[in-house]
Amino acid sequence: MPLGDLEDEAMAKVLIVAQDQVLIENLKRELPPEKSFKVGTAASGFEAGIQAESFHPDCMIVDFSIGKVEALQICQNLRKNNDFTEIVLIALLPDDGQTFSFDRSAINETFKKPFDARLLAERLRTLVGGKKELV
Repeated sequence: MPLGDLEDEAMAKVLIVAQDQVLIENLKRELPPEKSFKVGTAASGFEAGIQAESFHPDCMIVDFSIGKVEALQICQNLRKNNDFTEIVLIALLPDDGQTFSFDRSAINETFKKPFDARLLAERLRTLVGGKKELV
C-alpha cells in the first residue's frame, strides 16, 4: 500500500519563495522532515504559482527581497484563489532602512530580516499545527 498520501497528510508542507540560498538552507535546517516538515522552494512568482498547484503547501514563506511588487502579487494571487485561502502566508521583509508600508491583510505573519530561523520555525509550527497534528 503506498503511503505517500498518508505521509503528506502528517507533514506540514512549506514552500519557500526566495533567491537567497543561505536563507533557504537556514530555513530547511530548522524545518527538517524528521520534525514533520516537507519543504519546497521557488525563486520567482511564476515558479511559486506552479509549485503551489503541484505541492499544495500548508504554508508559504515569501522573501520580499525578490521584489516588493512580485512578492505582494504572489500573496494577493494566492488569496484570490479559493484553493489556497487557508495557506499560512509569512512575509520576510528586508531591513534596508526604508519604510515598507503595504496592505498586510493577506499575510498571517511578518518577520524582519535578519531573523531567528528557529523562532520562525516555532511560529510556523504553531500556525500550521492548528490544522495538522505535527510531531
